[in-house]
Amino acid sequence: MPSDFDEFEIIERYFAPLARGEPGAFGLTDDAAELTIAPGKRAVITMDAIVAGVHFPLSEDPKTIAGRLVRVNLSDLAAKGARPRGYTLALALPDTTTPDWVAAFAQGLADEQEEFGITLLGGDTTRSRGELMLSLTMIGEVSDNTMILRSGASVGDDIYVSGTIGDAMLGLALMENRIEAPDDPMRTELVDRFRRPNPRVTVGLGLVGLASAAADVSDGLVADLNHICRASTVSAEIELESVPLSLAARGLVTDNQPLHLNLLSGGDDYELVFTAPGNVSEQLQALAAQCGVGLTRIGRVIAQDAQPDAVIVRDSNGKQLEAGDGGYKHFRRRRKR
Repeated sequence: MPSDFDEFEIIERYFAPLARGEPGAFGLTDDAAELTIAPGKRAVITMDAIVAGVHFPLSEDPKTIAGRLVRVNLSDLAAKGARPRGYTLALALPDTTTPDWVAAFAQGLADEQEEFGITLLGGDTTRSRGELMLSLTMIGEVSDNTMILRSGASVGDDIYVSGTIGDAMLGLALMENRIEAPDDPMRTELVDRFRRPNPRVTVGLGLVGLASAAADVSDGLVADLNHICRASTVSAEIELESVPLSLAARGLVTDNQPLHLNLLSGGDDYELVFTAPGNVSEQLQALAAQCGVGLTRIGRVIAQDAQPDAVIVRDSNGKQLEAGDGGYKHFRRRRKR
């Protein structure tokens, strides 16, 4: 960040306007914000950080970066059945950052605020001697005793997933030229699914009182379903052919079962995986129609067996497939010899 690029000037010029919708943000003139939660309401807080070169290309458009940062956090709230209220923001800006970059990034935030009805509440801006790093803390609200946890799944519950799985993994592979798409529309659709996730906020709100447990699919379907299993002390059994794929994804997968299986651990889908008792299936169908988002049954919750916390994936003939624990891991340690 240039030495003449003053922190308080950045805040006043680019970010204070984003705080106008919340009186408790005090126009970002204070060190803290005050968020009023109505009687019978509880705050839900989540945070994610993204780093240039790790979570997005160094050349990525700043508006796209802003949208991704907001949306991955909204996805966490959606999995809790929480209504978004506002967010705080931390920026570590390298010396190469320009005012034009910050202006475009702030406009990207403004676009997301308008779409999702949220407001900037505060944050911090500092200089980085390394890569650009952005951290966002999202705050939402739920009524008392209504937050959907990972720990509520019971044996016999059905397992559902929203939308489609695997598009983001394929989109990233296309961006990195590891695979090719037959045509430009297919490539554009899949790349956009990676660059601009669609948090299922409305679906999450509708799942309150219906879902017994939920998680957002950020690390991969198998990995995030395993988080539910671990918290609920159960196992899960899902059917590979039941996992919903988009037409674009099916066009690339065709009959390639290994690639199809890999889509279950690709990550970055930001769909919701959740469990629900069988007697709410009609209500879930109505919710899907209301939201315009598919809610697909992909399996069932089973008793924990000899493979604690395992997610078992089966083909159409009932044969168990090797899916591993799946998912993206931020840190991979080498085994000691």
